[in-house]
Amino acid sequence: MFDANSDAKPLETLIPGLDGTELLYYRHIEALSAHYRVLPWRFRPRSDFELPDLTRELGEGTAGEPPASMLVVGESFGGLIALDYVLSYPERVRLLVLVNAFPYYRGRLRIRLARPLARLLDYRIAQRAKNYIVDRTLQAEGIPEEDRRRYHEIVRQIHPAAYRRRLTLARDTDLRPRLASITVPTLLLASGRDKIVPSVTEAHSMAARIPCARVHEYPEAGHALLLTPGVSLADHVS
Repeated sequence: MFDANSDAKPLETLIPGLDGTELLYYRHIEALSAHYRVLPWRFRPRSDFELPDLTRELGEGTAGEPPASMLVVGESFGGLIALDYVLSYPERVRLLVLVNAFPYYRGRLRIRLARPLARLLDYRIAQRAKNYIVDRTLQAEGIPEEDRRRYHEIVRQIHPAAYRRRLTLARDTDLRPRLASITVPTLLLASGRDKIVPSVTEAHSMAARIPCARVHEYPEAGHALLLTPGVSLADHVS
């Protein structure tokens, strides 16, 4: 359990995407820490879990906070967990922030192919090919070389079986029917050049269903919004 008495600042929980680690939030933690007790969440490495299991793990780790005090941030796949968290513990949360997120992954062919293709990453030649493609994509999105290098270091730490299980959950989860039940104020950050998720479309679709939601667009950014120069989560939640 997080120590709720460690500081008078409210708690901000950062939920990771498919990587399952907290590490891709590294550019934002210092600025956020001026106003919040920042808790970048790393999920336990395991291969057998459902979405409620991830939500419960996060819920147990963030218990004991004052009512309506927490900020919850979910990026990409982490947005599914963030949505389920505020539906499960609405009394805890003051603001929900979703970054290039989705309640249902619309790219059905892409997500069906992703899990079997992920098994190929056990082979070095497939890893090299993927790294080359990802690096070129990040470069096209304007991500600096140092941040691209750090990204590759982070993804090497991913637990392969847990990653494949998260892909399955992304394929099978549909939270669209529950969005209207969200009572927490919600901010949706969306990239206009996202090639993984149609983020702007998804953000406006969610905003139309979530009663207290607003959208902020980054027209020139790609899916790696957390790594994009000039983008700061603190600017939106300070």
